[in-house]
Amino acid sequence: MKSIIPARHLLGHFVLFILTALFLLTVMRTAYALWQFPSVLEANAVLPLFLQGLRFDIALIGMVLFVPVVLGSLLSVTKYTRGLAKFVVLLFLTLGLLMILVLELMTPWFIHSAGVRPDLSLLADVDKPLHIITTVFKEHTVPLVIGLVVSFLILIAFILRLELNRFLRFRVFAPTGILMCLLGGLLCVMAIYSTFDLTQRALSPADSLISRDTMVNDLALNTPYKMLYSAASPFFNRAE
Repeated sequence: MKSIIPARHLLGHFVLFILTALFLLTVMRTAYALWQFPSVLEANAVLPLFLQGLRFDIALIGMVLFVPVVLGSLLSVTKYTRGLAKFVVLLFLTLGLLMILVLELMTPWFIHSAGVRPDLSLLADVDKPLHIITTVFKEHTVPLVIGLVVSFLILIAFILRLELNRFLRFRVFAPTGILMCLLGGLLCVMAIYSTFDLTQRALSPADSLISRDTMVNDLALNTPYKMLYSAASPFFNRAE
């Protein structure tokens, strides 16, 4: 039995990602709200900003975790696919956190210049991105360096907490691993939809309308969610 581990071994890593992502997204939204506090206060949207923002943060976490929870849990139950499960889970958790850090770090420039968080179309419209990056770095060297250093430290601390050498050294107990695959996958879908009733319309950026101010509405979103949604929306439209 020593060659089998409980499913809570996997669950602990997923919970670590959830708590880290929620903390980062909440801190960033708080920073943006303080930065734009007069607009947020004028729109009377302080509480709706964080309540609605939490829905989008949970939806983003569901998007990132769906594949590692479903595929990773399923692959972890056999000794032949355990190594692949480890790769899938660590890849998605690490890249997911890196995506959050990078996209939120670049968001202030778009809010300052365009008044909204960026999506793929806005990102594609950026002319001479290298020149813009150089200019922004020259004008805001200190906050950018601090942001990059803090982001790097957070990422390193998260990777160390994953305990790579101990992670999935043995296969997961099959019944609990399969249960986590099914139940965890369902929870991820409900998180993405932001409702227990999957017959209802799924959460979308249109649900960020908490005021008449477009910029304040966009603060309720998070940039990774907006990016992923804009990337997937053409497929949604085609399916309709």
